Amino acid sequence: MAAYLKLPLSNQQIYVEIKLSDPDATYNTTAAAAAAGGDLDIICCVDVSGSMSGSPIKNVCEVLRDIYQRTQKDYRLFTYNTQTDVKRTLKTLSERNDNLQASGGTSFACIFTAIKDYLIQNASAKKPVTFIFMTDGQDNEPNGLALQKSVQMLKLMLSAITNSPPITFHVIGFGEVNDEFLNKIRTFGTRQGLFRYSTESKELQNNFNDMFEYALHVRQFTIKFPNGKTYTANNIDNETVGFLTNDGDDLSAMAELTLIDDKTTTTQFPLAPMKDIRAIHLLHALNLIQPENEEQVKSIQTYLNNIQITNSKNFAERLEAEQIYKEIDQRMMEYRQLFAQLKMTQVPERVKLQLSALRHDPIFANTQRKKKLDLRVYKNVDYFKKTNISGILQGYKDSITLDTWQKIREQKEIWVDTYSNEDIYEIMRKSPDNILCLGIFVQRDEEVINNPAKGLKLLKVTNTIISYDSFINGMNLAKNNQQVQGQFTTLNDHYSIAGALADEQINAVIPLYINDEHMKRIRILEGIWLGYLYTLDSCGYDKQQEVALLKLFYEIIQQRTNTQRQKQMIIELEKVCRFIIDESQGFKTAEQFGEKTYEKLLKRLPIVNTQEYDLSIPLMIGYLRNDLTSVLVPIYYEYLRHEYLRKYPKNSAAVKTIVENLVYGCDSKHLPATLSTNNSSTLTNNNLPDYIEQSFIDYFHDELSQPIQLTPENIIKENRKWMIHEEIELNYIKGLLLPLPDFIRTTLNLCQIDEDYIEKHLDYDTLRYELLITFYYLIYSDTNSGGLLNLPKKENILSVIDGRLQSEKERAVAHDYSESVHLVRLVSHVAKNCKTLEGFAGVMRKYCPSRRGPIFSEVFIRLVESYDESEGDTVGTVTKKEKLIALLKNQISTMTATEVIYEDMDQCHSLPSLDEQLRSLRRFIDEKKVEQIGLQNRGRLVVYCRRTLMGDRQCRRKRNYRYFLNPFHEDSF
Repeated sequence: MAAYLKLPLSNQQIYVEIKLSDPDATYNTTAAAAAAGGDLDIICCVDVSGSMSGSPIKNVCEVLRDIYQRTQKDYRLFTYNTQTDVKRTLKTLSERNDNLQASGGTSFACIFTAIKDYLIQNASAKKPVTFIFMTDGQDNEPNGLALQKSVQMLKLMLSAITNSPPITFHVIGFGEVNDEFLNKIRTFGTRQGLFRYSTESKELQNNFNDMFEYALHVRQFTIKFPNGKTYTANNIDNETVGFLTNDGDDLSAMAELTLIDDKTTTTQFPLAPMKDIRAIHLLHALNLIQPENEEQVKSIQTYLNNIQITNSKNFAERLEAEQIYKEIDQRMMEYRQLFAQLKMTQVPERVKLQLSALRHDPIFANTQRKKKLDLRVYKNVDYFKKTNISGILQGYKDSITLDTWQKIREQKEIWVDTYSNEDIYEIMRKSPDNILCLGIFVQRDEEVINNPAKGLKLLKVTNTIISYDSFINGMNLAKNNQQVQGQFTTLNDHYSIAGALADEQINAVIPLYINDEHMKRIRILEGIWLGYLYTLDSCGYDKQQEVALLKLFYEIIQQRTNTQRQKQMIIELEKVCRFIIDESQGFKTAEQFGEKTYEKLLKRLPIVNTQEYDLSIPLMIGYLRNDLTSVLVPIYYEYLRHEYLRKYPKNSAAVKTIVENLVYGCDSKHLPATLSTNNSSTLTNNNLPDYIEQSFIDYFHDELSQPIQLTPENIIKENRKWMIHEEIELNYIKGLLLPLPDFIRTTLNLCQIDEDYIEKHLDYDTLRYELLITFYYLIYSDTNSGGLLNLPKKENILSVIDGRLQSEKERAVAHDYSESVHLVRLVSHVAKNCKTLEGFAGVMRKYCPSRRGPIFSEVFIRLVESYDESEGDTVGTVTKKEKLIALLKNQISTMTATEVIYEDMDQCHSLPSLDEQLRSLRRFIDEKKVEQIGLQNRGRLVVYCRRTLMGDRQCRRKRNYRYFLNPFHEDSF
C-alpha cells in the first residue's frame, strides 16, 4: 500500500510512504535485504598523510578494528599519502593490533588510480562496491595535472560499466578540506554517496560507524509514476519507503506506482491519499526536507510546533515520534546557525562543510546520536519496542470493574488536570497510558546523564496537578517558542510552562499514586517518566534514576508547607516512592547506591564512594520502610566519614596524629602494650598442635595477626608506643563529633523524633572503631577500596593498626639460631608436621621469609629425606610430597582460591618428572655435604655445598657447588 499527504508549507511538497510489510504486497523484504547486503564489498580509503598523525589516525584505527570485531568480515583497507597501499584489510589491522603510521604528503591521484585498477580487476565479480573515502587535507601537487588525469580515467572506466551492481562513494572529511571537491567525489559512482564532516578527531569514529551501518543495511529504491516521473529513496528499516515529490505534482489522478529495488525486482503498489494521518507520518515527511535558507527553517519549526505527538497509534510509535521530533528540532537549530554565518561576507570553508554534512544528517538518524545518553536510548527504545506496553496498559484498563470505576469517579473533585480541566476519571477513561502528576521546577546539569542524584536539583515544588500528556505537549511548545528566540541550546537551559499560580514554573513532573489502578499505569510507564525527568528524553531511563528519585523526594519534603493540599500530595508521592524501594527491580539491582548499598550501611560497612553517595537517600529508604531509627546512627557515621574525607587530605600528618591519639591516647598514662616482644612462653601454655597451627593459618591469611612465637624475637631499634586497650578517652572522641546536618534534622522533625536521639544511642567504643576506619583506612593508609572488604573487627582493630603504625618505624625482627640448634629443629618439626598447607605456608613465610637459611634448609631436607613416593593421604592431613610441591610451585590451594606462599616470587605452574628429580635430589643430598638450600625468584631450587679440590701445590681449596632444579625445564639436572 502507498499513501500520500500534502505538507502545508510554502512549497506544498507531497510526502509518499510505501509500506513494504503490507500483507497484500508480494514483495519479500527479508529476501531482498539479504540480497542487497549479503555480497557487498566495502573498501575504506584512509588518508595516512603526516597531518593525520597522533589522535586522528589512532581513532580511525580503533573504529576500524571495532568494525571488524563486530562484523567479522574482512573488508579491504586502502591507505594513501603520496602512494597507495592496497594490501591491508581490517582483519590484519585487528590481528596486529598496532596503529597505522601517518607521514608524508597527500596525493589524491594515487588513490583514485588504485580504485580504478581495483574496479577493473574485479569487474567480473558482479558485486556492489562501496568506497568510504576519508581525507583530512588537500592535494599537494602544485598544478593538479596528475589528479585531473586520474579522475578522468576513473570516470571513463565507470561510464563504461553497464548493467552492473551499484558503485558508491561515501566521503568523510576532517580538518582543512575542500567542500566542493569532496562533494564531487561522492558523485563519482553509479549511485550518489553521502557526506560527513568531522571537526574533532574523536568524531571520526562516529562517522566511520555511521557509514558502515548505512552501507551494510541501506537499500535504494526507484519509484516510477504513471506520468513518467521517477524518484529515488533509501530505506534501512525494511518496513517503509518514504520520499518527497517535486512541487506541483498532482497525485490525485494516479491509482498506482511502481517500485524497483536493488535487484531490479518490480512491484506495483496501489496509491491513495493517507486517511489516518498521525504525528509519525508528519515527522517522517519533515525529516526529509532540506531547507535552503533561514525562512524555510522557520516555517519547518512552526509546523513542527503544531504536531501533537500524543496522537500516536501505540506506545512504541510515540517513542519513535519523540525521538524524530528532537532530531528535527536540533537539526533546524544547527541550520539557523549556519545560515546566519553564511550571511557574512567571508564564509569560512568549515561552515560550508558543516552545511553539506547536515543535509545528509537525517539519513543517519537511526544510527547516530549526539548526546551522552545515546547508547542508553538505543537500549531502552529496543526494550520498549519488544515489550507490548500498549497492550499491557489496555489490558489493565479493560480489567477495571464497574465498582472500581465508581470509586475513581468519586475522586473527580480532588484530582483535576490544570491544563485540560479533565479529572482523574476522564483521563483514565479516555486513554490507557495517561497519568496525573505533580508539577515541579528543577535544574538539570550535564552530570545528570551519568549521575542523576547529583545532576538534578529541586528549585520549587508547585501546587499544580497536570497530566503527563498535557505536560509533554506544553513543554514542546514552550521549548520551540524559546528556540525561535535562539535561547535554548543545551540541557542546562531553562524552559518551562506556567503553573496553576502566577509565580509557578514547571519543567518536570512526578506521578501521584491517587488509586491502585492509576499506580498500575505509573509502574508500567516508570522508565518513560523517569527518563524524561532526568534527561529530557523519554528513552533516557537508567536504574540509578530510581535511586535518585528518593533524593528528589527528600527535597520535596524539605520544601513542604503545612497546607492540607501539600500534605496530601506528599502522601501520594510517598506511596510511589515506596513502590520503588519495595518492588522495583531497578532499585534492587542498581550498580551502586540502591538496595545493596543500603544493606551494606545497616551492616556498618563503610561505603567506598562516600563523596558520591547522598545520605538523604538511605534516610528516605529507612523512612519509607518505617525503620528510620535503625539507620539513623549508621547514616551519622557515614556523614562523619563524608565530612572528614572532604576536610583532610590523604596521608596528612594531622590525620596520622588523630589516628595515634585514638589508638594510644593523648597523654602518657596508658595501660601496658598488648603486644609483647617475647611470647615464647605461650608455646608452653598452649601446647596443642592444632592451636599452634591455627595461629599460623591466621598469619598466612593476615600477616598483621600474631602467630605463636616458636623462637625468641630480637627487636632492633624498637620505638614502640603503648596502646589503650580498655580505657576510652571520651572527651577526645566526643570532640570529633559534628553537629547534626540539616538533612537529618529535617527528617527527625518530620517523624517527630527528638533531635538528641542519635547522641543518646551512640556507643563510644563503636564510634572509635568507625573513626579509626575513617581516618586510618580511608584517609591515612594507602589501602585501596578492595582492602575495605576485609576490615578488622572492632575487638582487634587497635592491635591491627598498632602493628601497622609500629612497622612504619625503624623496627626489625631477628631470629638468632646460632646459639641454639634445637630452635631450628623445633621450627622445622612444626612445619613438617602441619596438617594443612595453609599452616605450613604460614610457618615458612614467618620463619623463612628470604626462602633460604638454616630453617628453610632443615625443613626442605627433612621433607625430601622422609617423604615416601607410596605415601598416601591421611584424612585431614597433607602429605610431605604436597608440601614439597607447594614450595617448588610457590602456591597452595585454599578453600576459596589458589594463593602464593611468597609474594615476591614467581609462581611456577608445572613440575615435569617430579618423582625422578626428587629421587635424584635425595641421592645428591645424601652424598654431598649440603650447607644451604634456597629458592630463586624464577622458581629454581639451589643447593649450596662444599667440594674439596687438589691444587698443583697439594693445597686444599673449597669451592661452592650449586645444584639446580628448575620446574620449567625437563633437563634441569
